[in-house]
Amino acid sequence: NHAEFEDQDDEARVQYEGFRPGMYVHVEIENLPCEFVQNFDPHYPIILGGLGNSEGNVGYVQMRLKKHRWYKKILKSRDPIIFSVGWRRFQTIPLCYIEDHNGRQRLLKYTPQHVHCGAAFWVKI
Repeated sequence: NHAEFEDQDDEARVQYEGFRPGMYVHVEIENLPCEFVQNFDPHYPIILGGLGNSEGNVGYVQMRLKKHRWYKKILKSRDPIIFSVGWRRFQTIPLCYIEDHNGRQRLLKYTPQHVHCGAAFWVKI
């Protein structure tokens, strides 16, 4: 792309390639509360986030899960949990399982106390 578009101006390149790293983007936000403007500090960064075109799909995620020793409650399958991954937070309902020696995944009602178990859930990625 660099060789193909190097003779064109930045506006034309943005239409084809999108914004490259290091370019500035002008963002206009409508209906901004007055408290934001009154308490604005230019030394404190404002982080804007969004989802790409391919990130709006629903995905199936498998992970290893272990209850932290300080968490007093029992973790159960099908109980809502809030995950923080990077700057994203989402709520989902995991199904906890343990894998047998022959590869079968057995559903668990409760997570084991001091052992890792598997968890599977659907997320909107």
